[in-house]
Amino acid sequence: MTRRMVAQIILLLALLALDQWTKSWIEQQTYFFHSVVVDGFFDVVKAHNSGVAFSMFADWDSQWRTGLLLLVTAGIAGVVGLWWWKEVRQAGVMSWLLVLILAGAVGNIWDRVTMGYVVDFIDWHITWDGAVYHWPAFNIADSCISIAVVGLLLLNLNGDKGGKDV
Repeated sequence: MTRRMVAQIILLLALLALDQWTKSWIEQQTYFFHSVVVDGFFDVVKAHNSGVAFSMFADWDSQWRTGLLLLVTAGIAGVVGLWWWKEVRQAGVMSWLLVLILAGAVGNIWDRVTMGYVVDFIDWHITWDGAVYHWPAFNIADSCISIAVVGLLLLNLNGDKGGKDV
């Protein structure tokens, strides 16, 4: 195993630990927990998402929903894991971005397996000209996936197949 692989596995485990620790902390709070961090912009809330991004499919029958979402997300995680295995031997940032996706996928899969839903708690919103714009609550795992997807899109837009090591 190369030093690069070890470093990326350590990053994966650290992100998973941070994700699960923050979710565990929020689960210990009262059911309607809500804490203002930056007034009018950022709150910490306790939210349970039985669907996927933006609570899509949350209204499906729970027996089918959970199993189907686990199957799909585990499949995606498996494909990303194989992609990472191929890319980790290459110089570039792509394998690092894939680690972020894996950390996010595994963190949310763990929630779904152990609780039947994903714990969300980061709540961004802004008021502009009297209208409130609100982003659905999310978590560290979701952040990892989002950052990685943006990074992969930027690599692709630049025509770079892996980026240069940073």
